[in-house]
Amino acid sequence: MDDKVAPTLAGGTQVFDVHALKAFAPDKRVRTMLFKTDQLWSEMACYEPGQSTPMHMHPREEEAIFVLEGTATMNIGGEERTLPAGSVVTFANKVLHDVRNLGTKRCVIVFLKVNPKVLKERADG
Repeated sequence: MDDKVAPTLAGGTQVFDVHALKAFAPDKRVRTMLFKTDQLWSEMACYEPGQSTPMHMHPREEEAIFVLEGTATMNIGGEERTLPAGSVVTFANKVLHDVRNLGTKRCVIVFLKVNPKVLKERADG
């Protein structure tokens, strides 16, 4: 069995070894989808030193980011924050934010969001 594939357990439950799924590229951050369900989705992003995610916001969904490895520098709603491994940050919808690896070591984050389709269905319903 491939160590990078999450086995499906009873009720569709999956277990992920995020360390086995880490991937890096010299030219840009690498995003890996962990899962996408009807209600939630999660991805991992791996940054070499100097790589970043552009400033952005999510119009409807909240987001939580867990810094798994390294240090993430973020601008969150105009405030600069340096978050070491083990930190978790949550964003309300419409909050501008970015992620930058300004350090000399690799940085890995995992983020979790509500599937935007759920929020659209609620708004339309």
